[in-house]
Amino acid sequence: MPKLAQRLNDLAARKARPKDAAYTLASGNGLHLVIQPSGLKQWQVRYRTPEGKRGKKIVGVYPEMSIADAHKAAEELHQQVRMGGKPVGMVDRIKAANRAKTEEELEAERAAADALAHSFTVLSDAWLEDRKPGWAPATYTKSVFIVKKRLQPRLGQADMRTLASKDVAPVLRKLAERTPDIAVKARQCMNGIVDYCIVHGIRGDDQVLRLTRVLPKHEGGHIPAITKVQGIGPLMRAVDAYPGVIVRAGLLLAAYTACRPGVVAAATWSEIDLDRAEWTIPAAKMKMRHEHIVSLPTQAVALLQGVRQYSGGEYVFPGSQSNEHMHRDALSKALREMGFQGRHATHGFRAMLRTVARERLKIDVDVLEAQLAHAKKDEIQAAYDRARFEDERRQVMQTWADFLQEQAGQRTVVEMRRA
Repeated sequence: MPKLAQRLNDLAARKARPKDAAYTLASGNGLHLVIQPSGLKQWQVRYRTPEGKRGKKIVGVYPEMSIADAHKAAEELHQQVRMGGKPVGMVDRIKAANRAKTEEELEAERAAADALAHSFTVLSDAWLEDRKPGWAPATYTKSVFIVKKRLQPRLGQADMRTLASKDVAPVLRKLAERTPDIAVKARQCMNGIVDYCIVHGIRGDDQVLRLTRVLPKHEGGHIPAITKVQGIGPLMRAVDAYPGVIVRAGLLLAAYTACRPGVVAAATWSEIDLDRAEWTIPAAKMKMRHEHIVSLPTQAVALLQGVRQYSGGEYVFPGSQSNEHMHRDALSKALREMGFQGRHATHGFRAMLRTVARERLKIDVDVLEAQLAHAKKDEIQAAYDRARFEDERRQVMQTWADFLQEQAGQRTVVEMRRA
């Protein structure tokens, strides 16, 4: 007597991995789990008619159809065969359902699928993937945030074949009310997405959006930054009193190092050497695609040692989800909540260092430019002048951190040692 196959259990079904060719796992009563090379797992019933003719039918997909339901379906199919009826599988049921639909229903389904394929959500996602290889990680992360968190919730179902400027303008103006810099970047993203659609034949060559005058003009057009000495103390005291531990630490590190907000938010522990008091930012994260070594003043080292207990993973400043880092906009949001909207942005710490350290502390401009990782002004200078002033920057950034502490009314390291 042939040995009967044992019934499959969920553990065995879940652990079955795809191979180069399809294979099956028996579960008894002619029921088999077919594992396709693609990873799809289908329930197949093998049967024999009263005349001895063999056949097989797909009755469902695992795990949507459980093992118990698959065995029930197998028994029903065997009953059909035993009664002389035609066995009905999953594909047969789908075909029957489609035949039962009216032409209007089928046309509505086709129209819905067509609308989805040409929707803002689908095509903006495609644009992000298309642009990803040529962008710095920080640029890609910011663009994903703007497109998926700020634009798709408002324009997600819009048809990119007919999207007009009047549809986009209110969305950008609403963004500009709270975050003008995000609104500007969102406009750039919109133009990029539309250009992508034109290139791929989804829109005509003349179907560009007129968004140039949609956003209100801002005085000077510069990133807001406190560059007067009398404003630094209130700013640093407000940051030091901010209740969010991770965000506060991120703002203080941005102030002490004058690094770009996206670089600060995405800092990893593998980049930081607390013993050497150095932060080595890889070229892939830098705007100019050059590795950048940042000297960490004693205040930054103490800050990072303190924050370590809150971030045991990869990132120095973890985000709301364990596998993500804090978003750079969390820093800007905190400054707005502290009352500095329009007066100081996270990126403004760079302008503060460049202006105040030069005018008040008389620090050499070349050393400041090296700290800020600015590009050389001409190609010849960039090719031959590769000085990074690492020794000078180490001293300068300690002086700068001490200065910020003094303005906040706190004792510096030097003063504490003297005491």
